[in-house]
Amino acid sequence: MSDKVKDRFMMDSHKLLWHMDRIVDWQAGKRIAPLHIDVGLSKGCNIRCHYCYGETQGNLYRKGKNVYFPREPLLRYMREAGEIGVRSMALIGEAEPLINPHVYEAIAVGKKAGVDMAMGTNGILFDTGRQGEQALELLTWLRFNVSAASEEAYRRLHGSAEFKTLIEKIKFCVATRSKRHLPIAIGLQMVLTPQDADEIVPLARLGKSLGVDYLEIKHCSDTQDNRLHIYQHLASYGRFDERLHQAEAESTDDFAVIVKWANINSRGKRDYDVCLGAPFLLYSTGEGLLYPCGQFFAYRSNEFLLGNLVTGSFKQIVESDHYWKVMDKVRCGVDVHKECYAFCRTNAINKFLWQLAHKPDHVNFV
Repeated sequence: MSDKVKDRFMMDSHKLLWHMDRIVDWQAGKRIAPLHIDVGLSKGCNIRCHYCYGETQGNLYRKGKNVYFPREPLLRYMREAGEIGVRSMALIGEAEPLINPHVYEAIAVGKKAGVDMAMGTNGILFDTGRQGEQALELLTWLRFNVSAASEEAYRRLHGSAEFKTLIEKIKFCVATRSKRHLPIAIGLQMVLTPQDADEIVPLARLGKSLGVDYLEIKHCSDTQDNRLHIYQHLASYGRFDERLHQAEAESTDDFAVIVKWANINSRGKRDYDVCLGAPFLLYSTGEGLLYPCGQFFAYRSNEFLLGNLVTGSFKQIVESDHYWKVMDKVRCGVDVHKECYAFCRTNAINKFLWQLAHKPDHVNFV
């Protein structure tokens, strides 16, 4: 990371150090509540990004517009998350959250339950009326997923002609935040692939002109068997370094270009042998199925299904023996070097927990 860039969000690392109470309980062998959940709200999308990992998880695109998390179970999930001690939920999942007609109510119920709420979206469907304004009041952060800085590039990379609509929605959110003096962080996220590398610097300049807080540039996740045709290129990501540094140079006191260098430079390789982070970070699908990792949405799904949130209580699922048997299976029955997708969301947490679990010699000589 450039010395000029101030990543106040620690996007290229983790924040477990600020949750030591939960770590101490985990070290003591207690059954802990997850700190965070990535929540899917639908199985459909109104655009088709060329790098979509959701394609490997059952994203139905426009065919899935009516497949989403039902209202009552969704709101129960939000309430129970707060009850058991979940501290944050990000409405991102494997498809577009704004397709779900209950998304704004879910944000309000989750926040009322004491959970920090956030959302990642392509932004095209974001409401510019009262629902959208209320969401901006309640969300901790809002991230627009975009890897293109022009209409032509947006059509090519995202399969949509709605670039102007997206820009207007971003402007609305930034203006509303300014007018209402809201604390919400608003940013853009670019998924870096060989196809969109030419957009790196233009997108940084666009983000700065729009008045958002940051542009995050991340690696592209892919399966070990290269289903998105990205995994085979990870070793050559170094050729983008010059453009990434040029983008970082666009950073100011009010706008940061945050490149996730740690993952990009890892080339998809792991320096730990076991997934220890699953109890801290859960994932749920747009149909309401709960898993310890998004990897299992469409891979060994039956083995690693924690429970059905539509038909069952989230609190009861987390407290069940079955839940913890699955967590043990993640730890003992998954080869992270051969089965897990590149740059999983739990990666930074796993690095820290692996180090914590392997005490060095002479530990008292700090």
